[in-house]
Amino acid sequence: MTTKEAERREANRLRSERWRRAHGIMPRRPAARPWLAEGVSRSTWYRRGNRIGQALRKSPQIVRIIPYPDLSRASAFVAQLQCELAEVARCNAIAAAIIGEIAAETFTT
Repeated sequence: MTTKEAERREANRLRSERWRRAHGIMPRRPAARPWLAEGVSRSTWYRRGNRIGQALRKSPQIVRIIPYPDLSRASAFVAQLQCELAEVARCNAIAAAIIGEIAAETFTT
């Protein structure tokens, strides 16, 4: 691309932006980033060709058809969630016991 073409493109871009602002049109929304929703990097998302995401949107059963889906991150996430849920259940039981003791003391006195 020559400098003349680059200058022309930039001038056209600026003219378009001035027209949009003059007509009350807001700046464009940022592009969608579906790889963030799937929890993978952009390069991984494009390298996979979004096979897993498309399959999940069509039907959750189709995931079994995809050869060797990488579920190691999901497995680690599930394990971490299970540990956190166990801790929450433990804390909930302790809180319930404390509340029970307070209630018993309140009603007996």
